[in-house]
Amino acid sequence: MATACGGGSNTSAPTFADTSTLPHRSPTSSCAGLGGTSVAASSIGLPTSGATITSAKVIASAPETVVNGGVRHALPEYCQIIGAIQPVDAGAPPIQFQVNVPTRWNQKTIQVGGGGLNGSIPNSLSVIAAAGGSLNGSAFPPDTPYPMSNGYAMFGGDSGHQDPGTSATWALNDEAWQNFGHASLKKTHDAAFAVIQSLYGQKPRVSYFMGQSQGGREAMEVAQRYPEDYDGVVATSPLVGYVSHVVHKTLLAAVQTGPGWIPPGKGALVASEVMRQCDALDGLGDGVIGNYLACSALFEPARAAQPFTAIRCANGADLGDSCLSDAQITTIRQMHAPTSYGFALANGWTSFPGYGVGQENSGWLRTSPQPSQAVQPALGQPGATVSYGIIKDPTFNLVNFSIAAFADRLKAASAIIDTTNPDLSRFFARGGRLIVKVQSSDYSSNPRSTMNYYDAVVARFGQAQVDKHVRLYVLPNGNHGGSGQSLTTGEPIPQYIDTVGMATDWVEKGISPPDAPVLKNQHSLPPYTTVATKPMCRYPAYPRYFGGDTKIADSYRCATD
Repeated sequence: MATACGGGSNTSAPTFADTSTLPHRSPTSSCAGLGGTSVAASSIGLPTSGATITSAKVIASAPETVVNGGVRHALPEYCQIIGAIQPVDAGAPPIQFQVNVPTRWNQKTIQVGGGGLNGSIPNSLSVIAAAGGSLNGSAFPPDTPYPMSNGYAMFGGDSGHQDPGTSATWALNDEAWQNFGHASLKKTHDAAFAVIQSLYGQKPRVSYFMGQSQGGREAMEVAQRYPEDYDGVVATSPLVGYVSHVVHKTLLAAVQTGPGWIPPGKGALVASEVMRQCDALDGLGDGVIGNYLACSALFEPARAAQPFTAIRCANGADLGDSCLSDAQITTIRQMHAPTSYGFALANGWTSFPGYGVGQENSGWLRTSPQPSQAVQPALGQPGATVSYGIIKDPTFNLVNFSIAAFADRLKAASAIIDTTNPDLSRFFARGGRLIVKVQSSDYSSNPRSTMNYYDAVVARFGQAQVDKHVRLYVLPNGNHGGSGQSLTTGEPIPQYIDTVGMATDWVEKGISPPDAPVLKNQHSLPPYTTVATKPMCRYPAYPRYFGGDTKIADSYRCATD
């Protein structure tokens, strides 16, 4: 594991211990023989009633195939182990988990985070689709072998409930809520390590956590709460400040129960106005907002008094899809404005930043059709989290929700589920490496929360120390899944990046990630032709066009002006 590393250059510290060439191991016991065995509660670092292996079988190797217009890469023979971690409270659901270990194992593991409200085992423990998957969203390159093909054991769990929907009745149980917040991550890790030790006679030598969205929040959780267990962490689109995120969504939906509702037909109108003001801020009018910070500043209520004057309806009335009423402008301003609490949530956070810009024509407000004053807005994951997990009252009409009325509940939930602790000293002391990737136009999480968190880490440790352990990258104009397209041509923006390889190189070889790794837009089938490239810059920089072929990364420089 790496113990020290330089800044943005690809250099290794003198004390680095290379773990990239660990010999592959073969099992010392039978895979099928694990079925029906148990993991003692004493082997799991948080309270449980132990675990049971419900299934264990060898899965034969599989060749590369083309499936649904994409490539499913070759997989080696592996042992598939499925188990259940039993709760302490008999009323809480178990934690279902799965471990996939190649027969020839490289002594390393990757724990994979979930998605949504979880409720099922991650679907990317073997195959990772470039068009989706919980390892890193839609950005996994189509020509990149799966980690398991390189010998990594993969495992993950359902976070302690078996409901992948949004009813979240399980969150009324305190142990299940704690498991969802963070405890299941530690329990699953320890159970998986115990299983691997039973099969191979040793525990893993190198350990990673990687996840996207809810899994990205979970990745940040383990770096903050369980840092001794991980050498490398990759968090994509993380839901940092999760309590504030779902509260902001709830408040935003409530203002649309009246004249502030914005019909889907006005999305294109708002998108066009944002593009008119922001497209050229990165030096290139291409339908992509590259200079995300400068563009967001143009629409922040505290900085810009009337950013939508050009598309305001006469006299502020609602005159149809060709303009915005004053009530609708107020709704959008609430989206971009911070939400202040008047008290501190976990780790001293007192507000939630407003959202950025760039995906206004993609159902970004998520409240269609219009709810009435008497009807709950269709909030999905945010509403379920607030109703069942935070206020513990699914009968409460969220149209009437207020921060002040539920201050104690918000504080309690924040302590369980928010990943806002900037004290990464234990993770740094271990030599841990953290790669975080956000998309500037992501409205399903809030990249500005992640940026604020990163700023807090830098303020605590200083930039030089942070550069040894952390990278925060931003994909301008990208959505929650990590993809995006030009709003004028419809052409996909370069999005593919191998964050898995970046993390393993950093941890195992001491190769620091570059300041501007190259994103690709490439075909999904062999020969995987690259159509366009662009640098992915470290926050707060953005890719500024300086001239030349607009489809080549060398025509851009990471800038902060």
